Amino acid sequence: MIGRPMLSYPVYYEQPYLTSLEATVVSLSSKGVILDRTICYPEGGGQSGDIGLVGGCTLVDTTKDDEHTIYHHVENPTFKEGEKVLIELDWKHRYHFMQMHTAQHVASGLLFSEFGIQTVSVHQGQSILTIETDALQIPLETCHLLEDLVNEQILASHAVHYEVHTQASAQELGLRRSIKVEGDGVRLVVVEDVDTIACGGLHVANTREIGLFHYAGQEKIRSHIRLIFAVGETARKMIRTAEAVAAELGTLFSAPLEELVTVATQAVEQAASDKRDLQKAQERIASLELDKRVQKAAMKDGVPVVVWDVDADLSLKDIGLAVLSYPDLALCAAKQDGQRVLWLIALQGRASELLDFPQAKQALLATINAKGGGKSPLYQGAGTGDPEALFSAFRERLA
Repeated sequence: MIGRPMLSYPVYYEQPYLTSLEATVVSLSSKGVILDRTICYPEGGGQSGDIGLVGGCTLVDTTKDDEHTIYHHVENPTFKEGEKVLIELDWKHRYHFMQMHTAQHVASGLLFSEFGIQTVSVHQGQSILTIETDALQIPLETCHLLEDLVNEQILASHAVHYEVHTQASAQELGLRRSIKVEGDGVRLVVVEDVDTIACGGLHVANTREIGLFHYAGQEKIRSHIRLIFAVGETARKMIRTAEAVAAELGTLFSAPLEELVTVATQAVEQAASDKRDLQKAQERIASLELDKRVQKAAMKDGVPVVVWDVDADLSLKDIGLAVLSYPDLALCAAKQDGQRVLWLIALQGRASELLDFPQAKQALLATINAKGGGKSPLYQGAGTGDPEALFSAFRERLA
């Protein structure tokens, strides 16, 4: 809405392509810097606030409050109230958002006019534009058709201009979206022959300035579909990155582009199969190594007692699985893992009668400053220190 009093007069509406402007500092506070006039667009309507320099100091954001006072968030300002300062926009940042905002109007207008899909909310980010729709699903074919239609309107070079209406005259136009501001002075953005909508944002003067519109995916949000797009140079970079990745994968898998997904899927499935085979082999090795030690183990009331300083290439998890194949077994195993000592205590079958682990836990784990737990018959965790101290304490408990 135009006409509400602002302490920083919004020159950006009259001259959206102005990149620098001299202004007077009205006040400085924890809320930010207020100027008598500004070309810095404040965050709102899904669009980021402007950044750049104010008086040679870094402008990190621009916002406005409910009273439409515009605040310039300046890092360590060196100027004072009453001084004149030069505003210098980060024009690349601003222009990117002008391109995205205009592209969003074209896309939302076509979504409504061609497919009957309403726009619920929008967000212009640093790299992508998102449009949340009221649709429960949108087929990929529709998304690609929308992409083509928007790019056609970009090439058609439609002029973009603004009109100021009363509430009544704006309502008579039958806009695709309800007007969110109150009172007269409703600012309409008109993309000629494409879309007209109430909007307080900034836009390019002609659709050809959008450059390129690229569909980049979709996601579910609040049961609706949110479409994701890239615009302008960002879209071009995204497409070229995808092409480069596809080319590298084609070389890696020795496959042409049209066969790449099939070949890559086969490779992933083979890798998963090999991983399963390897896991089975590792479990088998752990089982064999444990069996060797059980055969030589000392006995306590008919229960084998095994103490095992495990090699680095064996897994305590696999050893724990192997323990379960024995009717009775008392095992204390430890393995060095960098600065840590991983430990495993198994009390299978009648071994639990020989050692009450919950009762002995504190004394046993104190030997290697360890923590951990579990439930019968397997207990495990990690600590630091010499595993032999744990082994000795374990043996003494079973003596």
